[in-house]
Amino acid sequence: MTKTHDERSTVQTWEMWFTPYPRVVRIARSQVCRTLTGWGVPEDAVDTAVLITSELITNAIRHCDTRHLVHVCVRDDGAELLLEVSDQSPNPPRPTVAPSHAESGRGLFLVRAAASGFGARHRYPVGKTVWATVPRCAALA
Repeated sequence: MTKTHDERSTVQTWEMWFTPYPRVVRIARSQVCRTLTGWGVPEDAVDTAVLITSELITNAIRHCDTRHLVHVCVRDDGAELLLEVSDQSPNPPRPTVAPSHAESGRGLFLVRAAASGFGARHRYPVGKTVWATVPRCAALA
């Protein structure tokens, strides 16, 4: 965890690299929950952030080969949480329309509905970062 102090605010940062296997989704969820709770983030914002992180890391793992790690970073500036998941794939996330009987395929729609902001950017020198923001005082809509 990193803390940056200036005259206006304190920014807290937590990050971790994960192997791209499905079992790490549970570990990432647990770590993000523990970190945000330790920072004193309200429970509703923690729940939303954990849900979003889970969806983003699941997508990264699903589209990542096992030779590369997935990076998760969480920042809290006191007003908003920034959740980032990075992987080696240069392809931006694309929501798909899942059939009603499908057990998956709705993750990005869920992220967009729960987050106050959402996007993706190229990660130098390779890959992408998918990010979402959650107000520190927000509840799931």
